Amino acid sequence: MSSSPINATVAPVNPLALPQKAPSLDDSFGAFLIATFIGLIMYGLTLHQSYRYYRLFPKDAVILKITVTLTVLLETIHIVLCMHVCYYYLVAKYFKPTALLDGVWSIRILPVSTVLVILISEGFFTRRVYLIGGEFRAIVVVAPVLMLVILGFGIAASVEAFVRPTFAEFEKVAWMTSAGFGVAVLVDFLLTGTLILVLQKSRTGFRRMDSLIDLLIIYAINTGLLTGIFSLLSFIFAIVSPDKLIYSAFNIVAAKSYANSLLAVLNSRKSLIDKVQQDCFGSETLGLSALKRTTGQDVSGSGDGQFTAVQAWNAPRLPNGQSSTVLDIRVWTEREVRSDVESVDTAGRDLELK
Repeated sequence: MSSSPINATVAPVNPLALPQKAPSLDDSFGAFLIATFIGLIMYGLTLHQSYRYYRLFPKDAVILKITVTLTVLLETIHIVLCMHVCYYYLVAKYFKPTALLDGVWSIRILPVSTVLVILISEGFFTRRVYLIGGEFRAIVVVAPVLMLVILGFGIAASVEAFVRPTFAEFEKVAWMTSAGFGVAVLVDFLLTGTLILVLQKSRTGFRRMDSLIDLLIIYAINTGLLTGIFSLLSFIFAIVSPDKLIYSAFNIVAAKSYANSLLAVLNSRKSLIDKVQQDCFGSETLGLSALKRTTGQDVSGSGDGQFTAVQAWNAPRLPNGQSSTVLDIRVWTEREVRSDVESVDTAGRDLELK
């Protein structure tokens, strides 16, 4: 008696079940990816503001044009590095969870790129405060020293990233990143505080001039506050959670906020200067008809025909069929007293940034 072979059914293998299960990426590369998305939006604002700057200020100082060009260049390098990090870990090494343990070259040099963007912005604000600082210039001299400290921490963090290739080893020196952003917060506070003191001492007692100074103070607080918040958050998370990439995510947004605050201040000069001219100077128009028709009719419609008829003998005659020419003489008068106008010079130096 022969036995028939038993047909065994083999279950198909799921290819997605073969790789080792990857750890959760929510607080590491997930945060980094979200920050990159936000950084791309802010990078678009940077490009828009830089284009607007070159359109509004084609004759600006060379040093300012170089500052804007370097800012755009460094911002481009910075966002390209961020995109490469996301693509490498989340796409190219998707089926290799072990790749999440090591740092790729782009994330290793990211601290230097971030620090350079911050230094360009803080160097600009340092120059601005120094130009109008007056008696506070001695305080501003401290800012370049602190900026060198920030650069040192950024370079040291990138070097250590190559020496310690894994994220577990880099956690031991993550304090360098936090220290660098801690110093950046200190520089922001120093520059913003000094600028506010200078503007406060520039008050003249005239309502229009003081309202302009209030507006400049609000601008100074807003630019320093935004960058300071993101730098402070990066500083805190680098200390509290060095094994996560949340602090690196805030680094991305902080770098973009520094660049945009610089360009926003440059582009706002035109509106502020227009406000100075509008508040401190005005115009009065004297509509005078220099030439009137010789028929005795008033061209301006004032009804002063008799005066025109009397003066007709001295008026130049026009060919038949042609209308007379009316001159509109516009006289500009200065409305404020001299002490108020002179006080514009203090705020004007900040607005022109020459």
